[in-house]
Amino acid sequence: MNKNLRYIVIIMSVALTGIIIFQIYWISNSYDMHNQTFRNKISVALEEVLNLETEETIISHILDKKDSANEPITIETYRIAEETLNWGDTTTSAMVRRDSMHINQEDLDRIVGKVFQSLATIHPELPVISNKYRKRLVERKITTPFFMAFSKNDTIYDLTGGTPELFKSAQVIQKLPGINRHNEKVLVFFPETRSFLLNRMWMTLIASVFFVVLTAGSFFYMLAMLFRQKKLSDIKNDFVNNMTHELKTPIATVSAAMEALVQFDALSDKNKSLKYIDLSRRELNRLAGMVENVLRISTFEKQQLVLFKETFNVSLVLEETAQKFIIQNPDRVEFRFDMKGPAYIHADKFHMQNVINNLFDNAVKYSGPTALIEISCSRDNEYVIFTVRDHGMGISKEQQKHIFDKFYRVPTGDLHAVKGFGLGLAYVRQIVESHGGTVGVKSQLGAGSEFTVALPEIQ
Repeated sequence: MNKNLRYIVIIMSVALTGIIIFQIYWISNSYDMHNQTFRNKISVALEEVLNLETEETIISHILDKKDSANEPITIETYRIAEETLNWGDTTTSAMVRRDSMHINQEDLDRIVGKVFQSLATIHPELPVISNKYRKRLVERKITTPFFMAFSKNDTIYDLTGGTPELFKSAQVIQKLPGINRHNEKVLVFFPETRSFLLNRMWMTLIASVFFVVLTAGSFFYMLAMLFRQKKLSDIKNDFVNNMTHELKTPIATVSAAMEALVQFDALSDKNKSLKYIDLSRRELNRLAGMVENVLRISTFEKQQLVLFKETFNVSLVLEETAQKFIIQNPDRVEFRFDMKGPAYIHADKFHMQNVINNLFDNAVKYSGPTALIEISCSRDNEYVIFTVRDHGMGISKEQQKHIFDKFYRVPTGDLHAVKGFGLGLAYVRQIVESHGGTVGVKSQLGAGSEFTVALPEIQ
């Protein structure tokens, strides 16, 4: 990894980490705020219910009609009187309302006595305040379930649900109203507080997670692209170096042959002339083939490839192509065939011949001093499948992921030990896929490789 790329990765990693930490901190604070607001609402709601229950109990005691020992409260009221108001030169008559209430001392003493009696004896029933509490919570849009219980001297009793252990984590604790001699309390526990709060925050959470994932995804995508670009740059540099060497070799060979014809008077010797001319022709043909491979890939990338399809027997093409390699290398190459009869496809024969030629060429190049190539061809489920197997150096699992990439070459320890530009298998895959087929490889280091091509069979 070069220095600039390393700095970019470090900066992006720090930025992404900071964003994630900030989002976690912000979500945590937001949850705490929602939790505090929730606790305030449920606490105030219970306080209101208990106060209202106290008021109703006291009023009920004061207005208790069964208490006949006392006379009804005497209330004297004076209402409407008419007054004349003088505003400068204007006299206005207005109706002024005057209300006054008079309670005698006996009635007042009775009221005060009932108030103290109520405060001393008040003890609301749990189901009653539970129902009222639930209504108050619904008014505040709090619909999560809760359990309620009484507590006296740290002893939990009269539960509406749950277990006494749960109320050790009660979110609301309120003293019973009135003169509370036993320090009695009302406890409320909400078992689904977290899920309720998270449900309230779902929009915030989804938005936060979405943007974090989007940012992280963009970061990793950009990082992958940077490494991919670096890898492509390295591969292309190797390609340029290799191509320079490959192009120099036939040029130098032809130049030497031409120079020999002139320097060593080979023109007067017909056999020598033909030998040098044949050598030059072969090298120029190899040079033309190299240029053709580069042009094929370039044409395909620009989507200018035109396929001229025809129906032909691919088994026959496999055998014919193999014969060319046998003629060129009679002592080094051996082919073994396993043909399951004719196999017809509808494809561009020229490009299919090039596909087969590239597969055979790789099998020979990576087989060492001698090459045993096993060829099979058969029909299976509306597809024609042919395989090319060698017993050469093999390809590692990691390298198998990249062998169909442009410019990629399996490392051999010596960049120029095996000739080529790394375009052959890329061309094979593009041609096969353009015909609606697939190509795959099975290989093991030291045990050879097997390439399998599947093409639609002609019906």
